[in-house]
Amino acid sequence: MSTECKVPTCGNPVFSTGLCRKHYEWERLETASPCSISGCSKKAYRGVLCITHYRLAKLDSHPFCTVPNCGERQKNLTFGLCGKHEFRVRNHAALESPRAADWGAREAHPLYSLWTWHKRKGAAGMCLEWRTNFWAFVSVVKEKPDGTTLRRPQLQYPLGPDNWEWRESHHSGNKAEYQRKWRKRNPDLAKNNDLKRSYGISLVEYEAMLQAQGGKCAICRGAERTRDKDGGPRRMPVDHDHNTGKVRGLICTHCNRALGMFQDSADILRAAIEYVERNY
Repeated sequence: MSTECKVPTCGNPVFSTGLCRKHYEWERLETASPCSISGCSKKAYRGVLCITHYRLAKLDSHPFCTVPNCGERQKNLTFGLCGKHEFRVRNHAALESPRAADWGAREAHPLYSLWTWHKRKGAAGMCLEWRTNFWAFVSVVKEKPDGTTLRRPQLQYPLGPDNWEWRESHHSGNKAEYQRKWRKRNPDLAKNNDLKRSYGISLVEYEAMLQAQGGKCAICRGAERTRDKDGGPRRMPVDHDHNTGKVRGLICTHCNRALGMFQDSADILRAAIEYVERNY
């Protein structure tokens, strides 16, 4: 006698009439009458009810959940709890809801996505009070006006009750102009960003190097004589090894250009010295 389902390639053990449990149920449902509940198009699963209405009817026969003021039927008669409270006990070992009292209200608030975006920046982007309390943030900034974005007037400090403003948003076509204006408003921060990106040093480190050199070029020992495009004094360029990226010192614009023209080659520079001395 075969112990496997007679359906080819099934391989499951026989449950009844030569079929496994799955194929037995399928075959029985094909010949079953429709569910007796009006409007239901499913086949009867137990008696005259489909599986959905059978389970609902069975649940209705259970006593109520033992948790006071619950009102739901017990899902598991062993625990005496409805499905909700049984889930809490199994997963959180408590009958009370593990969710915060404002669960769902924050996520539905129009400022929630803006708050989470700034919060991800950590202490540099938002003060501790606002990072840990969404409603404290909302109580201060109120509503977001159309066409604006939340910004920090004092960029060296995080967003907070005394450091925020709604600033007009800029269309993507005006980003270049916005960047020029921003750099003009924040020259030190812009310089710090440039130094970090290009040489891996901060503006504080740059100023310390300049002070150590007495404010003079590391080569000619002279001051920076060129001006920027706005006519103001130009900061002395940072000299670095183009192969290793290591910062070597601060040199004036003329010496910086000269080194570049001599390709940073000690041999060419020595030859230039010999040439000048020979023809002096």
